[in-house]
Amino acid sequence: MKIVDVKSAIGAVEEAFAEYGLGRARMPPKIYLDLPEFAGDFRAMPSYVGKFKLCTLKWVNAHPNNATFGLPAVMAVLIVSDPKTGFPLAIMDGTLATSLRTGAGGAVAAKYLARRNSRVVALVGCGVQARSQLAALREIFKIKEVRVWGHQKILAARFIRTMRKPGEAMTVAANIQECVEGADIVVTTTPSRKPIIQSQWIKDGTHINAIGADAPGKEELDPRILKRARVVVDDPEQASHSGEINVPVAKGLFKLKDIPATLGEIVAGKKKGRTGPGQVTVFDSTGLAIQDTAVASLIYKAAVKKKLGQWMRIV
Repeated sequence: MKIVDVKSAIGAVEEAFAEYGLGRARMPPKIYLDLPEFAGDFRAMPSYVGKFKLCTLKWVNAHPNNATFGLPAVMAVLIVSDPKTGFPLAIMDGTLATSLRTGAGGAVAAKYLARRNSRVVALVGCGVQARSQLAALREIFKIKEVRVWGHQKILAARFIRTMRKPGEAMTVAANIQECVEGADIVVTTTPSRKPIIQSQWIKDGTHINAIGADAPGKEELDPRILKRARVVVDDPEQASHSGEINVPVAKGLFKLKDIPATLGEIVAGKKKGRTGPGQVTVFDSTGLAIQDTAVASLIYKAAVKKKLGQWMRIV
């Protein structure tokens, strides 16, 4: 049974970013357990958000080669606790919640950073996260055209079959350049470790949701894009360690002082988002634990109301 929809997730995640921007949320840095011998890693992500009156801890993996085993590349478990007593209120699947909250985060960023008349969306990558990003963007913008690129055309074609919507033209792009040139919003969701989006392909006024870089060494954008853009991050420490800016920062091509604002500061009204129609904007999304808390709160409260789930005794 579906108990949380995309629209409500966007609203909750927007509230979480506002709380974070106003200093009413607590979130230690994401902890990584790297396992190169298994071509993967685990992350531990705790947070408290005052608005939701809950603490959560997410234990999530990233194993890009899991298709070989018939498993998702990303899987997660969420623990929800009462901040007042520490009592564990729920243990829930975090895999869908992770996809939902990341898509919602991209939509919130685009709401504040993309041009309001954005109509053409380019998706570089066509996996689970691309589906989540597109579904969320549809809640914010009246999209007329969607271009999709995948490392296998058969996967991009399958994406279009499953995500097609009346009133939208959806096409498989022959290459990445064809996919992104002229787009109003570009979403990158690949595990690339070298730039695959060149600056000359990005027109003035474009907004980019850089989603794929979520670990040290990963990057999808030509650093020249960052130099010409207004770059907004979800969290500076996480972004400099594992986000889109991590490699350019390590190489001295981009500095933290070049970041004008975090998304939380913008949502909270403390800083400006887009400052002009011709400005290129980039949202560097590393995925915050406060987003997990936002979506977990929706799931937990809906499950209690609908009397779903099972009571457990942990001895």
